[in-house]
Amino acid sequence: MKILTRYILGEFLKIFMLALTASISLYITIDVVENIGNLIHHHIPFWDGLIFFLCKIPFIFYQISPVAILMATLLSVSIFARSNEVTAAMANGINILKLSFPFFANALVICGLNFMLSESIIPLANQKILAINQVIDGSNKKTKFAQDNIWFRDNMSIYSISYIEPQKGILKGLTIYNFDNDFNIIKRIDAKEVNWIDGRWIARESKLFNFQEGKLLNKSTTVGDIIPLAEKPEDLKNIERLADEMSFRELMRYVNKLKREGYAATRYIVDLHSKISFPLVSVIMVMLGIPFALKSGRHGGIAVGAGISIVIGFSYWVIFAINISLGYNDIIPPMMAAWLTNFIFAGLGVLMLAYVRQ
Repeated sequence: MKILTRYILGEFLKIFMLALTASISLYITIDVVENIGNLIHHHIPFWDGLIFFLCKIPFIFYQISPVAILMATLLSVSIFARSNEVTAAMANGINILKLSFPFFANALVICGLNFMLSESIIPLANQKILAINQVIDGSNKKTKFAQDNIWFRDNMSIYSISYIEPQKGILKGLTIYNFDNDFNIIKRIDAKEVNWIDGRWIARESKLFNFQEGKLLNKSTTVGDIIPLAEKPEDLKNIERLADEMSFRELMRYVNKLKREGYAATRYIVDLHSKISFPLVSVIMVMLGIPFALKSGRHGGIAVGAGISIVIGFSYWVIFAINISLGYNDIIPPMMAAWLTNFIFAGLGVLMLAYVRQ
């Protein structure tokens, strides 16, 4: 069985690496064609441009690897079936479950690798990509995340925002610090919620604090005050704190902070569950790939296997995107939004495996 396992692993890994390399190369090539003009136009240095594209590879691997696993499973099992190697193994008392073990083992390794990437490399890489995108978009703001708040500086003002919903035009937990030329604070504005209304940022209720030589002079409360923020909601998308820029622990801490402060954290809760559910897709792809390959292996070829992989992968992505969108909009619970697609495809995989002849 050890010899057979090594043989299966060897065939699987060859196809997996070929599919993965081809997919990443195609993705990067298209991305270079789309962005090279902007990088040159904004005088991005060559090495920064190179880093911009290289930093995308971990996330591409994270997204593409389940489909590559599905394709490798389909094609390798199809090859074994066409050459009667599956029949020979079963004639020697090796059932489908034992033959499937190397495929599931590989899938679990990729699951673990993807989770580690999402915990360490991908957040750092996405932060670097964000910084370069801000230069490309002409933003002169330096955005940082400290104490789970978004901070950025614009001229002589510093902005702190707890939570941004650019799609809805909502800012929550906004504080603006205004300074003089000697960087002494002269004014502070606090607003729990600010809404984009008729082309202006309007606070439901804001508190104004005036200072002189570091001492509080007076304070006042205003309803419906216009907030001096030049950015439109679409301009804030580049400084919105995204789940892809946080590890699981950072995202969990951020969600707990939003809950403590009374803000709706639905979007981030969905993303939190997705950080666990999505890496497990690789195992589900194996569950789907093996029965498909055994059914069509003798009559199909590489084109059929690749086509089935693309169809299944595309179907998963469409259903996953729909469920995530439903979760973001509070139509279904966040946990269901992140896990429902996995349950659907896993159920289909178990059902298909049950009907495979032993």
